[in-house]
Formats: sequence, C-alpha cells, structure tokens
Amino acid sequence: MIIGLILAALGQVVILMGSTNLTLIIAGWIIGALGSGFACSMPFAMLSDTVDYGEWKNGIRASGFLTSIGSAFCIKAGSGIGGLLPAWVMDSTGYIAGKVQTPTALSGIQFSFIWLPFIIFLIGIIPMFFYKKFEKNEASIQQDLIARRS
Repeated sequence: MIIGLILAALGQVVILMGSTNLTLIIAGWIIGALGSGFACSMPFAMLSDTVDYGEWKNGIRASGFLTSIGSAFCIKAGSGIGGLLPAWVMDSTGYIAGKVQTPTALSGIQFSFIWLPFIIFLIGIIPMFFYKKFEKNEASIQQDLIARRS
C-alpha cells in the first residue's frame, strides 16, 4: 500500500512537471493511476487481517461489522469528502463554472487537481507504518487462532 501511495503521489508530481507537455502529463496520469489502483485495492486484502487480529485480541470474530464499516461506510464517507474538499478549494478561490477563470481560480484548480491528492496520498502512508508491525505477527496470530478453534 505504501508503494502504491508513493506511486500515486509521484504521478501527481510528474503531471505538475508536465505543465504543457501532453506526453509527460499522460505518463504522470498512468503512474498515478497504477499507484492508486494498488493503494485502493489493498484495504480489501488487509481487512481479513484485521478480522483475524480482532478475534485473536478479544475473542470476537467481527467480520460482518468490520466489512460494513471498512468497506461500505468508509468508502462512502471518503467519496463524499473527496468531492467536498476540491469543491471548497475551488469555491474559495473564485471558480465560476462556464466562465473564464481568474489566475486565483486557476491556482485553485491546480491545487485541487495536483496538490490536494498529493498531500492526501502522503498522509495515507502514515497509518501504514503502524499496520506494518502487526503484519509481522500474522503467522503467529494464525497459529494461535487455529489452536483456539480446535
């Protein structure tokens, strides 16, 4: 997931560097899309680890609850926030749909399209450093759970 988030952030930088070079912009978009694809698919794989860890830690296997919160609620909340933040930025910089944009509005569009995702991708890396330490214990957690169930 960390690699995917780094690739997604790198793609944003390449798009920024591309400025008016369409080939570079497309390359940045591809890099960013690949990174986002890795990063967006990983939580579904990681969810099963959290279910196992929760059962190991407190004896309750809450797969339905964790799936509904982790998959359904968080995706919907993230989609809402993901639409809200750029709209706020563009509104605060004077963006008006269908009009010639001011330099301030153009800066808001650039921030919303390049810098905001870049920042969010980097922030998304932070929790992964905490997840990593539990990942190393997965084999022993699995063995304990098998022993408890038998």
